[in-house]
Amino acid sequence: MRWGLLKVSVDTMAITALPLDCWLKERLKNWVQLSGHQGTIVPASNHSLWKKQPQGSHTEAKAYSQIMLDPALKGVTPNFIREIQHRNEVFIEIQDLLAEVNNFLKRKFTVELHKMPPLSLTGFPDPSTRAIMDIKIGSRTFLESEVANKHKRVDLYKKMIELAPNEPTDQERQDEAITKLRYMQFRERKSSSATLGFRIEAAQLPGVPIQKNFKQIRTRLQVRRALRHFCGTDKVCKQLAKRLRHIRDSVEASSFFACHEIVGSSVLLIHDGGTNPTSNKEVKVGAWLIDFAKCHRIEGGGKLTHRRPWDLGNHEDGYLIGLDNLMELLEGNEEEEEEERNDENNNNEERINLKFKGEKEIINGK
Repeated sequence: MRWGLLKVSVDTMAITALPLDCWLKERLKNWVQLSGHQGTIVPASNHSLWKKQPQGSHTEAKAYSQIMLDPALKGVTPNFIREIQHRNEVFIEIQDLLAEVNNFLKRKFTVELHKMPPLSLTGFPDPSTRAIMDIKIGSRTFLESEVANKHKRVDLYKKMIELAPNEPTDQERQDEAITKLRYMQFRERKSSSATLGFRIEAAQLPGVPIQKNFKQIRTRLQVRRALRHFCGTDKVCKQLAKRLRHIRDSVEASSFFACHEIVGSSVLLIHDGGTNPTSNKEVKVGAWLIDFAKCHRIEGGGKLTHRRPWDLGNHEDGYLIGLDNLMELLEGNEEEEEEERNDENNNNEERINLKFKGEKEIINGK
């Protein structure tokens, strides 16, 4: 099998024509990137991806390398293959979790210190049945180093007033700019990050354009309904919850997580149940931790709980709070949802519409 080459433009990250194998051309037709800066993740082969790294940064490559050596984290992330330089840019190559992996590639991926379980090798190659959701994990979404950054940005001010026109202070309206810290804390409060330790970033159901209209989904009921709509059936919810329980237990036992703050990481949820909730077919599910570009080892030999409230200097990120709540919401039942609906109706919560493929799904209230 010949490896295709990609030329990635520094300015636009556009994929342009070098000789590409037919398999790669076919993959690009169905290629989907849920979140992040579009074009920073591209297919590298029929089983792996290239992810562009910030200029001069080796943080994510180092994180993945250490994760691969942590026995507690077997199978909870994509396989890390290598860090590479191409045309003065740095990329990491990682396993494509959507691609079907044959027996030859299973042997290629399997290394002595890190044997992947079957769940991570089955793949989800059929876009006609595949559903994907990207969930940002953690109650803190900014680095502690960003607290001291006083640079004000016009683009972040515009994003803020688009979501909440009455949010800016008089001074911010005068400046028409805000700091990144101000925007990140605003986003945490406006979403479910501050209360649940996670927020839905993006999702795609079979045959449907990518949905990113989750910015104001923040209550337990709203989030639960979005998750249940994504899963389609209770069975898929329970299967994903079981997988997340394994991931949560792995993180709790991990020596890597004990000494690293993890900011901006996601859980990728996938299932191949399609859009027919009455189907009796066996549904395959998967969940993995991804995105470690803002992962830093804490100084002084301390250990993190990933559950304690954050104070400047303690480096707590709420990672396990997010996994706990996500698992709990997927395991929930209709009685709990009814109680939450009554509570929210009493509090006059706003109604938010979530649309998949033109259907209206009322996330909060009927």
